[in-house]
Amino acid sequence: MHAQEKTRNVLIAAQDPRVAGLIEQYLLRTGFAVHCEYNLDAALERLIKARIDLLLLDGEMPEKVLGNFVEAAAKVKPGVPMIAVGVSEREMQSKNLSAFVSAFIEKPFSISDISDSIKQTLN
Repeated sequence: MHAQEKTRNVLIAAQDPRVAGLIEQYLLRTGFAVHCEYNLDAALERLIKARIDLLLLDGEMPEKVLGNFVEAAAKVKPGVPMIAVGVSEREMQSKNLSAFVSAFIEKPFSISDISDSIKQTLN
């Protein structure tokens, strides 16, 4: 990494600590600053207060909870790209959220799927 390159800050808003933990470990090893929030109010608060370059969403959240969170996140930080993990774009379109989400990673997924999506989204 070049000295002038700034560290990218990633916020993971999740309900499943196992999946979020694996993604967090990968991101930390690849040079990202990572924050995991399992409480969506806390995740929104961090999104408001901190510089966040990417928001990773747990697509396994209940539909209404996910929808409300995505819309709230898009309002408080409209420029922050979002990646939904564990859900397809088709499912998100039915939830009217695909307008806010930059990329979708369907199950089953691997760390390389997540890595590729993050690189495409941030570049």
